Amino acid sequence: MNFFQKIPIFFFSLLYPMKVYGKENIPQGGSVFVCNHFRAIDCGFIARICDKDIKYLAKKEIFKTKLITKIVRSYGGIPIDRENPDMKSLLEAIKEIKKGNKLCIFPEGRRNVSGTNDLQEIKGGSIIFSIKAKCPIVPIMMLKKAKIFRKTHIIIGKPFELSDYYGKKLTEEDMKDLAEIVRSKMIEQQEILKQSLTKGKKNK
Repeated sequence: MNFFQKIPIFFFSLLYPMKVYGKENIPQGGSVFVCNHFRAIDCGFIARICDKDIKYLAKKEIFKTKLITKIVRSYGGIPIDRENPDMKSLLEAIKEIKKGNKLCIFPEGRRNVSGTNDLQEIKGGSIIFSIKAKCPIVPIMMLKKAKIFRKTHIIIGKPFELSDYYGKKLTEEDMKDLAEIVRSKMIEQQEILKQSLTKGKKNK
């Protein structure tokens, strides 16, 4: 990320302060980040957590003009059709992971508009990328929807791998089981964060 790309991130950090727990859990080399998703600005938090070698899957509708495409691409955006992912996008993302980059996915598939902070049902994209690239998955959870000038608490869990499924042709049942594993790992981190903050308040 060059100097001019860092300027918006700087102003974003002033508007949306954050506290990150578990940053030491980010592994070296390629990995898949999975994070809950409330607003479009959530990408800004990931960019600040890992300010280099980060790629994002972004819905193709964002890439409407050459200028927007250039900007989104410069920040690591990879266009993908959420309903019918094409092989070109999938291969590009896997290639980036194998190069040692991080791929961020919001596995709920779209922003959480449920009115709660609960993790919604997740899609299988993160599973596919992790298995195809043979890399770990890193669960990242925001405690709740970010608010301007309010500190956003984010936790990074320990990476885990689905190595038992490397090279295996996944069935529909496998995908359901693995999606539940990923979801449970994410929920576990959110609960750890809740308990930590509650304990911190009691100790004050």
